[in-house]
Amino acid sequence: MKNFLLLVGLLFSAWTAWAGDKEVLQQRLDKIDGFYAQFSQNVKTIDNQPVQQGKGDLWVTRPYYFNWTMNEPDVTSIISDGKNMWVYTPAVEQVTVMDFKKAVDNRLMLLITDSHNSIWNAYNVTRKQNSFTLKATDGSNQDFIISVLPTGMISNFTIIEEDGQRSFYDLSHQVLGKVESNKFNFTPPAGVTIDDQR
Repeated sequence: MKNFLLLVGLLFSAWTAWAGDKEVLQQRLDKIDGFYAQFSQNVKTIDNQPVQQGKGDLWVTRPYYFNWTMNEPDVTSIISDGKNMWVYTPAVEQVTVMDFKKAVDNRLMLLITDSHNSIWNAYNVTRKQNSFTLKATDGSNQDFIISVLPTGMISNFTIIEEDGQRSFYDLSHQVLGKVESNKFNFTPPAGVTIDDQR
């Protein structure tokens, strides 16, 4: 029995060592059901010129639920109830609603909120310690770098556009665990223009 347990332990260790970079990232993301974090945003051009800085809050419950609210420099909320994705900009009194899984600009949240979505097949993943670079293989105009600790906590991520512009998001004040469902409900305020693209 002792030898059998030793063998199982060795096989598991070998399997972990052989797991590809993509599998390591997926396993880490799977460790957490959800989280809340504050974020700071820093956007720069390909030649390192500043474009924008911002701050906001992010709530996530896996799979597919999130509330990404930018508070500075302008207020914008992107909210998914698992089926619909609402993009609300109070300053222009408009909300756009889309089918969450078909929203082309939303790949990062698809990847973060579901480690088993078929969208993963469109990315090659390379790992350097806790930093994972995701390069699209299907012609998508965005690549990503996600830093995920072995505990599953995301510490930061970068969105890289086709023109080389980088949007870096640093996460802080994290609270791990599922988020209350009311954070993912959205009712358009009275008088707001609704652009329904579903």
